[in-house]
Amino acid sequence: MLLTALWLLAIILENVVLIRAIRGKLLRHYAFFYLYVLMVLLRDLSLLPVYYLWPKFYGFAYWSTEFSCVLAGCALVWEVYKVAFARYPGSARMARNVLPFLFVFAITRVFVEAWNSTNWIPWRRALETERDLRIVQTALLTGLVALFAYYAIPLGRNLKGIIYGYGLFLATSAANLSLRGYLGDSFQRWAQYIQAVSYLLALTLWCSALWRYAQVPESGLEPRLEVDYQSLFLTTRKKLSWARAHLLRGIRL
Repeated sequence: MLLTALWLLAIILENVVLIRAIRGKLLRHYAFFYLYVLMVLLRDLSLLPVYYLWPKFYGFAYWSTEFSCVLAGCALVWEVYKVAFARYPGSARMARNVLPFLFVFAITRVFVEAWNSTNWIPWRRALETERDLRIVQTALLTGLVALFAYYAIPLGRNLKGIIYGYGLFLATSAANLSLRGYLGDSFQRWAQYIQAVSYLLALTLWCSALWRYAQVPESGLEPRLEVDYQSLFLTTRKKLSWARAHLLRGIRL
């Protein structure tokens, strides 16, 4: 009954987040975030009757829908970087190139292991895939917060709420999936409650931070982030040109 109460409360808060997005005109600012919340809401509404009426099919239904939500979470993280770096085109370009590579690498790694494995277990590979992607997303959000804290760049109320809420949920998910991989199904009951509570905390934070649109404030300081990026970019290009020149000289010799 407690798990059902937490599940129903999450559905209510998901609806609140989406209703406030429509009334507060936040959809166009954080489209992928609200797409993620909508996908989770639809999944909750579809899985709830399966859990109680057809429990034998719940595991299959859960893993069939979970991966789409994980991918939507990757899009959410990409959107966070896009909004955060909107005033820093050089850093934004680097993020656009790096983020898809990290996500594709995490997914490809699992498929390669499955291809080379003689004892492939679908549900375990799905668990490992989700865990790896959650860890990558957690690392990316942590790095973003650390970077903006170092350069004293404000994130804004909306973006900060999205990052902290989703970051809390990601960290809990990664820890739960890792422990479940080591402890097996015996940890599943505890994982359900921990996951549900962390998600409720994230939803509560989103309801508060995204009640109305708040524009990301401009930093009054010189954009040192972009200056440092340009310096790093020029230094890297010079070193690559030097290495290419030496390589061509070696080939000619």
